Parts: sequence; C-alpha cells; structure tokens
Amino acid sequence: MSPVLSQPDSTIQGDVTQLLSELKDSPDLMDHILPLIYDDLRQVARCQQARLGASPTLQTTELVHEAFLKLRQAADQPIHNRLHLKRLSYLAIRQLIVDHARSKMAVKRGAGQAVETLEDHLVADRDSQPEESVLMVNDALERLEQASPELAEVVIARFFGGYTAEEISEMQDISVRTVQRYWERARAWLLMDMQEQNGG
Repeated sequence: MSPVLSQPDSTIQGDVTQLLSELKDSPDLMDHILPLIYDDLRQVARCQQARLGASPTLQTTELVHEAFLKLRQAADQPIHNRLHLKRLSYLAIRQLIVDHARSKMAVKRGAGQAVETLEDHLVADRDSQPEESVLMVNDALERLEQASPELAEVVIARFFGGYTAEEISEMQDISVRTVQRYWERARAWLLMDMQEQNGG
C-alpha cells in the first residue's frame, strides 16, 4: 500500500478537496486525485463483485482501473467536492457493470421469473444468471429515473455504489430518514415495474 493510501481519512479528504479546487485550471491533477479515492472505488467494485458473483471476466482490480479511465476522461468537467467525486465514481461503476452484463448476455433476456425482493434479485447464486438480473434492474432503474430522479439516485448509490443510508444522506444533502423513505418507495416501484415487465 502506498504512503498516500495509509494517510488518515481526514488528511485524504483535505488533499482531495484542495486538488479538486485546482482541477478546473489543471485537469492533469486528476492523476493525483484518483489514487486518493482508490479505497472508495475498491469498496464499490467489491460490492458489485459480491452481487455479480465471482467472474473471471470482471475482476475487482480491472473494474477499478476502468473506472479510473472514465473519471480521468471527465477531468475537464467541474467536480465540486469529494462527495461529488464519489457520485461520479459510482455512476462510472454502474456503467461498467451494465456494459459488462450486456456483453455477457447480448440480447438474451429472462422472462416470467418471479421477483421476491430487489436484494434477492441482484445477489448471484449458482443457478442464476446475475448479468440478466443486472440488466433487468438497470432497465427498470432507467424507467424510474424518468419518473422520479431523486428516488433513482438513492437506488444507484445503494446498489451500484454500495453506500449506506448515512453516506447517501451526506452525498445528497438530505436526511437519513428521507433516504430511507426514498429507498422504500423506490424499491416498491422497481419491484412492481419488473414484475409487470416479466408478466407478473
């Protein structure tokens, strides 16, 4: 582990904040910022690996490196603070996970499968096709984004980012109770939507 990654979290946050304030004038500074959020990206990547199951074609390290590249490409866009950078990180991870699932599944989609809970639907087991579940949830999530962006944001942060209600509360500047309420509403909406798409 590099000396940077062993710094106290408060020090790292200060370093990231300082670099982000200078980023708009020097996009190359993103190369110094990304190592500071390596642990954040690994947390998200590990969360997704747990949901997708062990896959030789999508390793955690590879996922982190691909996310690095996506974030590096966005260096010329305003990034306001560390929380904003975290959001960009889990959005990048989401896109990578979905792209991977699409490449694995091509056009094959499941139909008629009952969904008991959203969590059960995303967690892979030996007999399931996790990529199929990812695509089904992503399709439903895109519809939710059209209907209620604020609810969709909570789902993206929780499932594609692996963040807790407290962390989402901080990132979105809303109360934990509001996050929990949004989550319950979003979960019910998504489950109903997926059941309708699968013929009940």
